[in-house]
Amino acid sequence: MGDNFTPTTNAVAIPTIIAQEVIRLFPGYMNLAKFVSKDTDWTGQDFASYGDTLDIVKPGSLTVKTKTPGTAMTTQSPDASKVSVSLNQHKYIDVLQEDITKLLQKPDMQQAYAQNMAIKLAEEVETYLFSLHPNLTKTISFDHTSATTIETSFLAIRSAFARNKVPQVMQKAAFLETSIIDKLLTIEKYSRGDYIGNTEAVNLGAIRRIYNINIFESQLVPSTGSPVAYHSLAMTPYGMVLANRPMPLDGNGKGVRQTNMRDPATGLTFRLTEGYSHGDLGSRFTIDLVYGASICDTTQVYEVEST
Repeated sequence: MGDNFTPTTNAVAIPTIIAQEVIRLFPGYMNLAKFVSKDTDWTGQDFASYGDTLDIVKPGSLTVKTKTPGTAMTTQSPDASKVSVSLNQHKYIDVLQEDITKLLQKPDMQQAYAQNMAIKLAEEVETYLFSLHPNLTKTISFDHTSATTIETSFLAIRSAFARNKVPQVMQKAAFLETSIIDKLLTIEKYSRGDYIGNTEAVNLGAIRRIYNINIFESQLVPSTGSPVAYHSLAMTPYGMVLANRPMPLDGNGKGVRQTNMRDPATGLTFRLTEGYSHGDLGSRFTIDLVYGASICDTTQVYEVEST
């Protein structure tokens, strides 16, 4: 397990073992955050703090020129634009364990702590990404009342990608609200094992790729209004960018131990702080991370609204 983390942590300390397990489990509870573009430079020295703003470079536009015989070619120097992302999300879980020996004696308790922490942290990151939907410029209505309306809705998503000249080979995904997935599972052509290539497709709740769009379910799709409208997303990885940086380790030598741990699956960096709290007469440890996100290209991410 130690090979997955930078820098190497002290595996003897129970809080550190739990923290490593959190990082191992973390990607399993994420879909959207794993899919979007990342800016997670990791040098071990490039620390950041809550409120810092990062300028993330986007490639400049290019134009096609006409070659005229006897004339020199025109060289282009495209101006790269920038997307500003504020590291305005600082999330943490702080745990106090008075009887660390009891925790050591019950490995299932360590697993339970780790699983709960991984779920909660993953939900925070995913929820924040979904919350960016008001900044999108295109909304596609998704009607899932029948097989016919569902087909029409998916064709509308496909057309949006095509009209915005998103390449066929580029990854595309839709992160949909549970009621849409429930309906898709009742329609044979979306869930039949021979379509998906998996005989356990229905048991697993798997949905086949539809018009080259991978389908994911999310319980974190936001809703507004009455009657309720759900705000799912369809995108390529370039539609959004998720930024994260390691945080300073100022506590070392001041009564606690701190280290940054990088999740190899998502690129996100977590900080572990552990020490003994004499006020609480127990071992205390905290896992925290600082991050931010932004819409990167509105032509490659769309709100999918359903009721």
